[in-house]
Amino acid sequence: MNEGTKVWLRNAYREYYFRSADQIGFPEAIESREFGYIPFGGGMVRHLSFKSEGEARAEILRQSPSSVYCSNARYEFPTRPIEEKGWLGAELIFDIDATDIPTSCKRGHDLWYCEKCHASGKLPRPQKCTKCGGPAVEFHGTCETCLDAAKEHAVRVVGFLTSDFGVDAKSIQLYFSGNRGYHLHVFDKRFELLDQQARGEIAEYMRGSSLPLNQSIASTLRRRPPSGPQGAGWTRRITGYVDERRQDYAGTLQKLVSEAISSQRAMVDSSVTTDIHRVFRLAGTLHGETGMSKMRIENMEKFDPQEDPVVLSAKPVKLKIGFYPRFRIRHRDFGPFTKPETAELPTYAAVSILTRGLGEVA
Repeated sequence: MNEGTKVWLRNAYREYYFRSADQIGFPEAIESREFGYIPFGGGMVRHLSFKSEGEARAEILRQSPSSVYCSNARYEFPTRPIEEKGWLGAELIFDIDATDIPTSCKRGHDLWYCEKCHASGKLPRPQKCTKCGGPAVEFHGTCETCLDAAKEHAVRVVGFLTSDFGVDAKSIQLYFSGNRGYHLHVFDKRFELLDQQARGEIAEYMRGSSLPLNQSIASTLRRRPPSGPQGAGWTRRITGYVDERRQDYAGTLQKLVSEAISSQRAMVDSSVTTDIHRVFRLAGTLHGETGMSKMRIENMEKFDPQEDPVVLSAKPVKLKIGFYPRFRIRHRDFGPFTKPETAELPTYAAVSILTRGLGEVA
């Protein structure tokens, strides 16, 4: 990324922050949180602390960085190294990413490409480019199909939290991540002091990974007559699903149990949920690769992930593009750019190409 591109990106982000600083959302106890940011073309700057929202907003506007982060944890000394911070607790957070959800559409928009010669191919990614031996990088695109799947899994997490864990729906804040998925922040005191193992058990419960083998569950169900949902939690979910379909189902009971689990599990990223020192993209700030906002969602049914979080301008910019696969934003397709060329794109679309180093401002 050359200096001219860095300046252009910083100015595009600064324009958004200048007119939308009030859209940035901060957690409670801001003085006990760790903040960090990534400047365009630079490395992560961490262990920052602010005394007020105004001070934090002023710094974000001044830096206008690629990404801004804030810890879900509260610390006694947030500016010190991790082992010296004095951990005081952390909100429970779940991450849903379309990349982790198996959907057939990925064969059409997920691929690998070579950073050197721009050769590309279907996943899985080879260790090196098959054409020139250069570095091969994965590219994960999106479409309505996988974004709808991510939305569905986020809704399932809300269902687990409210039905199985007794969390008040008002204590759950739902956000679009700014890229391919959703973040769910849970503000419930019962979870704040949980360690990594306990948080991991919650994540695995939602994924259905901690259940007995499907064969064992099917064996238990065979010994009881169909009688509708019974028990609580996964037991109720599975018995309800199976008994509703069992009579006319052509496959085995074990296969039906497998369907019951896969149709109701939530593919949360366990590594994110268990990390009690993680920093997350700050609400209302821009994603460093897409330029879209990490946006608070009030109505999931009406939320459009290809339109609502697109907050950068449509001002055209001329780019020199080396390579970029077809991508979709605001329900409009761009590319593919398979050989070096100059093209004019709206700002909100140009950002994705520039931030990945696959183009420069002309």
